[in-house]
Amino acid sequence: MKSRFYEFGPFQIDKLNHVLLRDGDRIPLKPKVFDTLLLLVENRERVLDKDELLRRLWPDTVVEESNLSQNVYLLRKVLGEEAGREIYIATMPKRGYRFVASVKEVENAVQSHSPRLQVHAAAEKNGSYAVNIQQPIRADAQSVQSNFAPSSLRVVALAIVSFVLVLAVVLALYFRSTNKSSPRSGAPINTVAVLPFKPAGQTNTDEDLGFGMADTLITRLNSLKQIKVRPMSSTRKFASPNQDSIAAGRELKVDAVLEANIQRAGDRVRVTMRLIDVRDGSVPWSGVFDEQVNANPFALQDRVAEQVAQALIPQLTGEQKNLVTKHSTANPEAYRLYMLGRYHANKNGVEDWKQAIEYFNAAIERDPGYALAYTGLANTYLSLVADSMIAKAEAIPKAKEAATTALRLDDNLAEAHISSGRIYMYYDWDWSAAEREFKRAIELNPNSGDAHREYAAYFTNGGQSDQAVAEAKLGRDLDPLTRVTNFQFAWALISAHRYDEALQHAQEVLAMFPEAHFWIGLADLGKGKYGEAAGEFEKKLSLSKDSDPLTSAHLSYAYAMMGKHDAAVKILAELTALYEQRQASPYHLAIVYAGLGDKDQTFARLNESYREHSRPLVSGLKVNPTWDRLRSDSRFKDLLRRMGLPQ
Repeated sequence: MKSRFYEFGPFQIDKLNHVLLRDGDRIPLKPKVFDTLLLLVENRERVLDKDELLRRLWPDTVVEESNLSQNVYLLRKVLGEEAGREIYIATMPKRGYRFVASVKEVENAVQSHSPRLQVHAAAEKNGSYAVNIQQPIRADAQSVQSNFAPSSLRVVALAIVSFVLVLAVVLALYFRSTNKSSPRSGAPINTVAVLPFKPAGQTNTDEDLGFGMADTLITRLNSLKQIKVRPMSSTRKFASPNQDSIAAGRELKVDAVLEANIQRAGDRVRVTMRLIDVRDGSVPWSGVFDEQVNANPFALQDRVAEQVAQALIPQLTGEQKNLVTKHSTANPEAYRLYMLGRYHANKNGVEDWKQAIEYFNAAIERDPGYALAYTGLANTYLSLVADSMIAKAEAIPKAKEAATTALRLDDNLAEAHISSGRIYMYYDWDWSAAEREFKRAIELNPNSGDAHREYAAYFTNGGQSDQAVAEAKLGRDLDPLTRVTNFQFAWALISAHRYDEALQHAQEVLAMFPEAHFWIGLADLGKGKYGEAAGEFEKKLSLSKDSDPLTSAHLSYAYAMMGKHDAAVKILAELTALYEQRQASPYHLAIVYAGLGDKDQTFARLNESYREHSRPLVSGLKVNPTWDRLRSDSRFKDLLRRMGLPQ
């Protein structure tokens, strides 16, 4: 019987022996990856829907779509598509895939490839390993028969079988011993993203549970300083059930992603997890966890955290195990309420933030010693006041009390030190205390993007531009998909007068953050390109659902610098009305008056901002290009002196 071959480009498929060749050299493929290729090639005349591919590749198993995506990714890598060579597999959006290269069917056998011994070692729960010997192809067996007598053939065959069995046992023992010390064989994993746990069914009824478990795991893994873990603020966008995990990992710029499905049945929760190496698509670790959460809600989290940590750091110490299984509260209901608070606090919106405050307070009622709940409370109040959603006189005392209580209960919470540092910097103007808190937060968690971002803000506000850029870049690298982190990087570049770099950064993230039009406008202001700046501010305002006094003030400034006096004055009237309704800051009015050249009104409004301890005054006075024409004025220098900032 002759083999059936398919040829395309430099590749050949040996259908009978499940072999892929490139220019006669065999390319190793996992069985399911080869099956995926063969299925696509044999059905090249049409698009294969994802559902059909899943059904035919895994006929008796329910698997996630990410399994198919991973197989296609590995095929594209093997075929050289990622290196810019010919496209073989086309993605049909929202449908599936189609093999698009020209294929030739060949019936007669090609050059035979030498028999190979393949040993596949797979760790099972009981530590056993399966060894799989691939038999030589039929043509080789026939040639052996034609050159040896039957008795000689039996002796040779017996010797070969004995040798193969011995080799198999040796290799199995070798793989078993090496796998015990290291669950993976590739390059070490230094950066990881925990994607939101996805419901196993078709509904999102357990969305908050999935986010909560992922968030808790991120917090616990962050205690292991050897691993950089992306925060929930960057990963929550990848919650879609159809999300390609490898694509998410590339966007997050990590070595590996941890994906999980979660399923609830009564009081039992089952979590199925896979650690996927983004660099080659391999799965160095997977696990299934099944627990009764009502009996012990912490048992599931403990098992998951410990085994994931063990997969990432094989030589996990006893101290590290204690860190990843540490409980911040012994009260299950307090923990549940805290996780609901985190779920809402991680959303962007005043109603969600107010609901988060209710959950954090409820958690504190259940456990008054729950330090993390106080930290969540402090952070949420600071978010509300930063976005002018709540009066500063109400929010700051509550935020300060919550942060102080959190640190009194647990001085080793990096998040609490960050909150404390923000209060010292923006509202108390105690610069040395702010720096002390940010440095302590980084000491406790050097992989915290939040800590590096806020330390960058400290340097930016003080005019230490080189340190600001360095810290902001660290924060951006650790938390690449969060708006405020990217804004701080742009702001630091502007503070250093590195306007072209700020423009480049803003353009790179514009598709992700449309508000980057504001950052581009600021850089254009710094370069004196007032027309371009005005255009960017107009684009930003067109995207705003509500009033945006900061952007409006800068647009008015740009108009004034362009000579569009009437347009600038019109915006001034609108901002004055918002100011009278306490929806705009005197700082915003000062920007407009600076553009109009009215220095007396400018300093009157700046001094009013000083008396209010206005946050935008802190973050903008040393940086914003709108003040460049006033920096030599003695009144400006006096304002910096009174604020305790370098002149």
